[in-house]
Amino acid sequence: MRPESSHPLRSALADYRLALGSRAYRRLWLAAVISRTGDTLNFTALPLFVLGLTRSPAAVGTAVFAEGTGLIVGGILAQSIVDRLPARTLLVALDLLRAAAAILLAIFPTFPMAVAVSLLLGLGTASFSPLSNAVVPRLVSDRALVAANGLQWTAGVLLQLVAAPVAGLLVTAGDARLVFALNAASFIASGLVLLGLPYLPRVQEKPAIAWQQLPDLLAAIPRVPVLPPLLAMQALAALAVGATSALLVVLARDAYGLNGTGYGLWLSAIAAGALVGPLLVPLLARLAAYQAVAGAYVIRGLGDIGLGLVNSGVGGAILLGLYGVNTSSGMVAFQTMVQREVPASVRGRAFALLDVVWQTGRLASIAVGAALAATIGIRPLFVLGGALLILAGVVGFAGLSQRSHPKS
Repeated sequence: MRPESSHPLRSALADYRLALGSRAYRRLWLAAVISRTGDTLNFTALPLFVLGLTRSPAAVGTAVFAEGTGLIVGGILAQSIVDRLPARTLLVALDLLRAAAAILLAIFPTFPMAVAVSLLLGLGTASFSPLSNAVVPRLVSDRALVAANGLQWTAGVLLQLVAAPVAGLLVTAGDARLVFALNAASFIASGLVLLGLPYLPRVQEKPAIAWQQLPDLLAAIPRVPVLPPLLAMQALAALAVGATSALLVVLARDAYGLNGTGYGLWLSAIAAGALVGPLLVPLLARLAAYQAVAGAYVIRGLGDIGLGLVNSGVGGAILLGLYGVNTSSGMVAFQTMVQREVPASVRGRAFALLDVVWQTGRLASIAVGAALAATIGIRPLFVLGGALLILAGVVGFAGLSQRSHPKS
């Protein structure tokens, strides 16, 4: 049993210090800070670059679709390597391969290369991200696990606030190639940092051959009680969030009458909330894991329904700020549940499969969402998306309450 601290904030600070006290975790965290800075630069610059080059929204959509396809295909391919190979070796190799892909766009800044690089980066990230998540419990104690996940999330959001405007300014000034070169450099720097990780042997003692890894995971799903409900929740949430996230700008313009500045303030509200979210870690630690995970879906669903019904731009910003708080704290709870409840021998593949389900549902939702918005209207679309998220939360409460271990 973990002793209760007299004050949740002191307990949280102690957990953060404990996580950062691990030299190996500090390296993983620093690598995440560096590579996510490059990711944000690229995420911001690439659509601006493609739009400026082609003057075609369809071309931007093609690049986005290529990245999504890479994440889906890469997530399937990840099944063959993430639990079979030593973690440090694989993480460094993936960083170097992504650096090689990113530098191609700096050397050959064309639309076909932008699409190809988007696909290649998606393929690499689809293995790197689940492996990085799966490694965290091997570097910190169980007590520090929630704090470690919170630190990972906060670093990414904080850097997004800084790196995104910088990338926009550079592209506007005609320096898109510099942004792409910086992205490549971030992967190289991250790989060098990860070289300092301790040797982490593969988690499978007698790994099956590569093409048997996915069938083995699928066969193991019924034996890992939390995975069936988590996969169902992920699918429902992706079908909801893909369309509403992509069409938030349409809601802001058509339903709320906001201009570009107003929409930008909405995005800032989300980011500000996402920074506050990890501060709720002390409260999450006092909830049963399934309550924190499932509750996050329900709260997000109520927020989307509210966005479909509210008429005030300020009211919408408040809802989006709460959405940011809820998303960040919910993601920490979700990752921690997978890390604690899924055996190490399949944990990397489980993270990869959850990502595949998410990306597949997201792309399907984006494809259908525009047609639905034109048919039923943008406000009803958000109400429908909110209902799907609430359904995902109900599935979580019903499916996880009897399957996850109670919080000690």
